[in-house]
Amino acid sequence: MKQAILITAYKNPQQLLDIVDFFDEDFSFYIHIDNKSNIPAADIKMLESRLSVRFVSRTYSINWGSIDHLKAILLLSQECIKDKSIEYIHLITGQDFPVKTPHQITDYLKENRGTEFLSARPLPIETWKGGGLNRVQYYNLYEVFNAKSWQRVFIKVFVFMQKVVGYKRKLPAELPQLYGGSTYWTITREAVEYYIDFLDKNPHVLKAYDYTFCSEEILLHSILMNSPFKEKVAKRNLRFMLWENRDGAYPPNLDERDYESIINSDAFFARKFDYRVSKNLQNKIIAHLSGTNSD
Repeated sequence: MKQAILITAYKNPQQLLDIVDFFDEDFSFYIHIDNKSNIPAADIKMLESRLSVRFVSRTYSINWGSIDHLKAILLLSQECIKDKSIEYIHLITGQDFPVKTPHQITDYLKENRGTEFLSARPLPIETWKGGGLNRVQYYNLYEVFNAKSWQRVFIKVFVFMQKVVGYKRKLPAELPQLYGGSTYWTITREAVEYYIDFLDKNPHVLKAYDYTFCSEEILLHSILMNSPFKEKVAKRNLRFMLWENRDGAYPPNLDERDYESIINSDAFFARKFDYRVSKNLQNKIIAHLSGTNSD
């Protein structure tokens, strides 16, 4: 079974190489590296030299929360569906790492062929601030300001002003019910082709999501859940991630404390991995998957 792995990344080129080198010839890679990143050109050339890496782009400079992350995902999606031999497509980040072998991933997808592994719930979602509708009903200026700095105050003030005057923008009628969930998924090539075709035919829908917050957690989910693919969605995404504060990070960087939980999960990938704290865990997972773990 041929599969594609789409990766959005901004740092740690060695980890990108580790991900690529982990997989066999049935997996191809399509990678977007944030144009703001300081990854040296030599490291990118090293990445491009891998036979399984089919496409590397630095098209977008991505502010956290901005639509440019979604646009990078769409760019990778458009590229990967050119290969009609691909059956399943995985979306991950450069801070993910596989926690199943390529054969385990392939066998599971063969057994569940046609299932879309996408976490998606109708908005409003209780655990999302404001239920999530505030992300798209108000203009959020993440494309303009850096929300990871003091500039986030401008974003908050602008949203507050819209609430004061009672303004809410009208969203496209083509998606009558909005859905949201984790950005990352494992879905069929047909599902990816569907949302690409939908946006090609309805360019105003993508335009309407300019100046929203984390639209990659809403728009593609809403397209697929308002389509015939809805009945095939498993509403889980085969990812391991901890949504908690730990050691000053949210979400935390995974380490050896998480090993048992990871290997006992049904996840294909886990995140976040960072070399400073996660390398021992990564090595332990690789040893476990290769059958060389002494534990």
